[in-house]
Amino acid sequence: IIDKLKDTGYDGIELFLGAGDEKLYASHGKRFKDIEMGVSCVTCLTPETNIVSPDENIRNAGLDQIKWAINMCANLDAKILCGPFHSTNGYFSGTPPTHDEKQRSIETLRKAAEYAAKVNVTLCPEALNRFECYLYNTMADIKTLIETVDHPNLKGMYDTHHSNIEEKSQSSAIKTIAPYLKHVH
Repeated sequence: IIDKLKDTGYDGIELFLGAGDEKLYASHGKRFKDIEMGVSCVTCLTPETNIVSPDENIRNAGLDQIKWAINMCANLDAKILCGPFHSTNGYFSGTPPTHDEKQRSIETLRKAAEYAAKVNVTLCPEALNRFECYLYNTMADIKTLIETVDHPNLKGMYDTHHSNIEEKSQSSAIKTIAPYLKHVH
């Protein structure tokens, strides 16, 4: 399908990274490079890999999952890894986000950004609407996350779908994230 997309005029694709064989991703990366097809990647976390969990083992599993996705990006020659990996998509604690949850997300994403820097991958966490996530829902939330992590390999992503649900003004939301904006859906 990639060759068909290239033939119809696509310059790039985005791949979901959930699982898979490193050799397969390396093979795909070679093919994408041969046909000059750009690649970005997206990933998310499960309840068993939730980096805001109070359980250190679960947080470590989440960091390992993000590192695995970063490695697959390197195999694909993808420079962007985006998605709602600041917490678990579709998981709700039943309470508003706590300071501790945000701190755990910040600490883990700082470690992930340091790891991503080694292979020239930029992490772009995605704000999701309140029906899919409770931790980071707006561009202001993501901006605060980025500024707190304070690492050049952590930037912002703007998603038109989620922003149309959560933001009062699209232009204001874009202006909020503009200094850090690296990827758009």
